Amino acid sequence: MTVSEPLHEAAANILAGDDSIVAAQALEGVLLDEYFDDARADELLYTLSLYSPGTGAPYSDAEELRKVIIATLEQLSDRPR
Repeated sequence: MTVSEPLHEAAANILAGDDSIVAAQALEGVLLDEYFDDARADELLYTLSLYSPGTGAPYSDAEELRKVIIATLEQLSDRPR
């Protein structure tokens, strides 16, 4: 399966260094619209729900979010939905 263009664009913004809450919300919106019933997106949705850059544990930061985005994109590319 190919990752959708909206997901690719929203993820690329964050991977390119945009660590804003607005970028995270855009990515979350795409996931909820296009991958809501796909368990492979669950970890990324969870990480996004805890995303609060600069606040520390128990919240996720930009580095953790980028790692989960990469892993999720790899999973979504590997298997059909």
